[in-house]
Amino acid sequence: MEDREQTLASLAEHAIAYGSKKTDQIEIMVQDNYEISCEVNLGEVNKATKSQVVGASIRVVINNQLGSAYTNLLNQSAFEKSVNRAIAAAKASTPDKTWKDFPQKTKYQKLTGLWDESIPEKDPSVFVELSTQITKAVKEKNPAIIIGEAGTGGFYGWAAYANSNGIVTSDRGTGVYAYTVLVLPTETGMTPPAVSIDVNRLFQLDLDYIVNDSVKHVLLAQKSEKGKTEKGSIILAADALGSLMSYTLLEALKGENVVRGKSQLADKIDTSIAAKTLTFTDDGRFEGGYATALFDGEGIPQQTTSLIEKGKLRSFLWNNYWAHRHGTISTGNASRNLRTGDVDTAPTNIVISSGTKSLDDMISESKSGYLVKGLQGVHSSNRETGDYSVVANPASKSRMTGPLKPTPLVGCSMAILRNSLTVQKSA
Repeated sequence: MEDREQTLASLAEHAIAYGSKKTDQIEIMVQDNYEISCEVNLGEVNKATKSQVVGASIRVVINNQLGSAYTNLLNQSAFEKSVNRAIAAAKASTPDKTWKDFPQKTKYQKLTGLWDESIPEKDPSVFVELSTQITKAVKEKNPAIIIGEAGTGGFYGWAAYANSNGIVTSDRGTGVYAYTVLVLPTETGMTPPAVSIDVNRLFQLDLDYIVNDSVKHVLLAQKSEKGKTEKGSIILAADALGSLMSYTLLEALKGENVVRGKSQLADKIDTSIAAKTLTFTDDGRFEGGYATALFDGEGIPQQTTSLIEKGKLRSFLWNNYWAHRHGTISTGNASRNLRTGDVDTAPTNIVISSGTKSLDDMISESKSGYLVKGLQGVHSSNRETGDYSVVANPASKSRMTGPLKPTPLVGCSMAILRNSLTVQKSA
């Protein structure tokens, strides 16, 4: 197992050596990932599994014609056959006159805290025991609570990237997770689901947190309140804010949308687009971050990119292709679909700088506002304008005396950024 990273890198090098003789340019991404999980449904362990997702994606360029191929067999023969399929695909494609090059050779700075030697050794029974602990702890808190879903799991894997410009690099990573989805019967049906999640790159799960957090919120949800049509302060919890911004602001920050003329922020670099209290960073090197990795889907080192600094737009997110199209450099945000060969642009770990007030302070200062923990329908938001019409669920009056019935919420994500904005102090 210790040699797996080097094995993948060696296989990638072989593919490049083989393909370089037949192409103008070639690159390969190889991944070998495992997941061990245990799922709980309605309070009972439903299944425990261990699965593997493995594959290699190859792209080649011949006379500015691009082709790709995929294989789930990690050996030299399979890679050679895939190179030939990619070559055939390239010869059948239309030349891309805007094509420049694959990434150039660079230096990588090693990251720490992303690999736990114990996780690959874990048996599914370990996660069955952890999931059982969660169900018992919830029932001890309140036997009436229904555990709609719960579970724990671990993942580990290796990746390697190489291209004809001399890049050969590899990485490995681990992680664990636990979650609960709780409901309680009410006079009219069921409470909104109370969801709690914990994720760690090392084997360090906080089961007490997810149990206590989800039980607390499902108990609060037993007596509902009524919302009303009004303009008022909205407190968006991390899950709600994250989902909304994923379909609006982050789409506007993708370099591809800037080049295509689909971003309203295209000409706003170094201008104020948000309240001065907001600093918004994409940090692919964030210590212990879920998306932290040595390199992105094109072998470029992940980095820390300041997107919004004290309200001013500072940068967009770029992969190698669209950065070249725009005359800039990649920010290490390429995201690759191994099976299709597509390379997109995606954020890594989004970090919002800490404010000065706790959530309790924000709630106590909000006389007629709403606390929104989740949003439904965010996928239908307008990605170009930032306009949204969603349903706040679960949500409550900001005093948290009970949940609201699913409540419509209409507005513009860009207006959220520009208006009086208070950011929660880090816990």
